[in-house]
Amino acid sequence: MGRFVHVGGLARARAHCWRASLAVLAGLVLLAGAGCSTAPVWMGADSSIGAPAAPGSPGAANPGGITALDGGHGGKTSGGAAGTAGGSSTGPGGSSGNAPGGLPGTSPGTSPGRTPGGPSGTGRAVLFGGDVPLTKEEPQLGRTLAIVRVYDLIGQRFPNRREATFMSHGSTILVSFDTRQRNGPSYASIAAGREDGTIRAFLESVEQAAVKYRLRAIYVTFEHEANNTSKHAALGSPAEFIRAWDHVHQLATGAHLDWNQGGRLHWVLILTHYGYINGSASSYWPGAGEVDIIAADGYNTGGCRHADRGRQDAPVSPTSLFSDALSFAVAHGRMPVFIAEWGSVAYSSPGVRVSFIRQMQAFVDANPLIAATLYWDSQVRHCNYEINNSSSSLAALASMGHAPQMQGKVTGG
Repeated sequence: MGRFVHVGGLARARAHCWRASLAVLAGLVLLAGAGCSTAPVWMGADSSIGAPAAPGSPGAANPGGITALDGGHGGKTSGGAAGTAGGSSTGPGGSSGNAPGGLPGTSPGTSPGRTPGGPSGTGRAVLFGGDVPLTKEEPQLGRTLAIVRVYDLIGQRFPNRREATFMSHGSTILVSFDTRQRNGPSYASIAAGREDGTIRAFLESVEQAAVKYRLRAIYVTFEHEANNTSKHAALGSPAEFIRAWDHVHQLATGAHLDWNQGGRLHWVLILTHYGYINGSASSYWPGAGEVDIIAADGYNTGGCRHADRGRQDAPVSPTSLFSDALSFAVAHGRMPVFIAEWGSVAYSSPGVRVSFIRQMQAFVDANPLIAATLYWDSQVRHCNYEINNSSSSLAALASMGHAPQMQGKVTGG
């Protein structure tokens, strides 16, 4: 402006195949077409938020429902997001590289210096969080946010006092470091290395803060929502964005700051949800070796950006907003997913937003690739997503924050 079929049967099937495979190796049983394959059958506040799902997309096929792509959070047998020990493998980008449906126990491991939890840096549960204003609601939510969304610019220092306070209280950070849209360095300038000193110092500060506050994982993104061309077109083309991302990531790896080098940085590509729906996300894809987590921003806007209509649009569902981001993650090696910004405007009936929050809880619970969900408790012109203007909505979000599957946290160390 920020799990599919129940896993129990899948885990049992995989265990069956594993035991059968051992029997083959021991010469005890001959497996001939025993049918052991358990590979799943896959069924920000920007200018396009609230746009309907494209025809043929998962959201269009099942408005208001829950897309089932794999086992749910509640049924998982071990560490949460793709790439965690005992969890689904995630392919390139710091993951185990095992294909979906691989043998149980094939995992990235946790060698000294590597962040437990793989690319997502999380355990078996989801990081429940939000933006800075939502931290003010922590007493009403009855918990500390596990992850806080902050927005910094190239040239600013990290952490500022507020960011340091969040980390000292145990919250990890998802930080953007963006260029100024009007007078900041262009993608081409960044790719050419003209901002290297400033960017390297920022990334090193993020790493140092993670160490200081004992956060084994901290999350960074360069130029979030780059696919929102109404705000970012002047910075350069999608290809130039990729070259800039490549260069920024190389600065981090050159300094050994990434999680799979013994550092603590995890890279999150954040695009608006509509980029996954209309296919433009592929134009901004730096590659699995440079992205750890795929993220989307999306909202139930009620048509607030078209306030002159004098009426509210029908509500949309989390499924219609985010299913295509999950499909993109599956297609790119089953990468972990963050819902980096989400929210709903108030409707004339308070039950509409309450229902949207409950749908989000169910959607996240049903989709184990989702490793974090962050409510955007703020407003822009015509669109107010603040949760404290409705006691019933705040209660629904508090209930979500106390659900067992929402108790994720990064490992301290």
